Amino acid sequence: MKNISFMAVFAAFLLASCKQDAEVKFAGEEGAKVTFSASINEQNAQDVSRVSGVTWDDGDVVSISCGPTQHNVSYRYNAADNSFTSVNRFDEIWLLGNEEYDVTAYYPFMGEEGTTPPVQSVEITTENQANAEERVKYDFLYAATKATKAEPNVHLSFNHVMSRVNLKFVPGTDPDGNPVTLTNIECYLVGMKLKGTFDTTTGVAAVAEDAELGDLRQILTADNEYTFTAYLLPQTIGAEGLEIEAAMTTADGRRIYYYLELPATDWPELKSGYSYNYTLTANDYMTADPTALEISGTDINPWTEVNKEETPDAKALGTEAHVNGAEWGEMENEEIVPVVK
Repeated sequence: MKNISFMAVFAAFLLASCKQDAEVKFAGEEGAKVTFSASINEQNAQDVSRVSGVTWDDGDVVSISCGPTQHNVSYRYNAADNSFTSVNRFDEIWLLGNEEYDVTAYYPFMGEEGTTPPVQSVEITTENQANAEERVKYDFLYAATKATKAEPNVHLSFNHVMSRVNLKFVPGTDPDGNPVTLTNIECYLVGMKLKGTFDTTTGVAAVAEDAELGDLRQILTADNEYTFTAYLLPQTIGAEGLEIEAAMTTADGRRIYYYLELPATDWPELKSGYSYNYTLTANDYMTADPTALEISGTDINPWTEVNKEETPDAKALGTEAHVNGAEWGEMENEEIVPVVK
């Protein structure tokens, strides 16, 4: 592979009207322009926005590197014709010679064209996980494949690099069997490390082992379907496990507190590319004591899905929460219903 100068590429454009791209010659060598298509690996996908991990959004920009000399070239997705084209036409990737070249790509694009960006520092916070528009910036994707001049049409199969957690609250019942009406829920996920790195060259996201345990807070409403969603760095869960703590004010002004402990033995790690999806049933036991959430359904998918069934015990709420995770690649489904003790 060779870097193509501005004049060489300009000459290629002049020849385009009478020759196919694969027939253009540079310094006596026949060159082939690489064309790219891309997909995002997803199991059990239900909606069609890249924000949720299924398809590309118009204007998404990925980085593509090919061989030893063409690094961090930005390509933009065009929804109109379902294609990726170079943001700068003078930086298009071409192949010369008969070698097989390594092709890598990542999303979202970082750094400068032509220069491999350094390993990126990552910190997950309540603020950058507060809504889908902010969260998507941390849904890192990576792909790797091969390309040759004979096969210049390259398909990039992207995989999710981070772990994802979805906690969906559904209405339960009161002691008389009447359905509970959900109102805004303040939800905490506690007990995971939130600082680490993303290597755009290898596609590896890693937690900083010396990072302190932290928590994330979200307000769940009808607008987000009472669902807590966060992208987290892959990691081994500490011995303390994870916890979910939540609180909801009823229509008559009472405050209901919910609690769920997820032991490390049940959720030992957050795996790269796995989505851990929990359905939590919010009952109202008409008591001032904390109510243990019942897991009514879970799944883990690649995203991978994992399903579990469990009924946790209630205990006194503290000032902090700790939570154990599920997996995103292959996930288990789990449903949780609160009980009072």
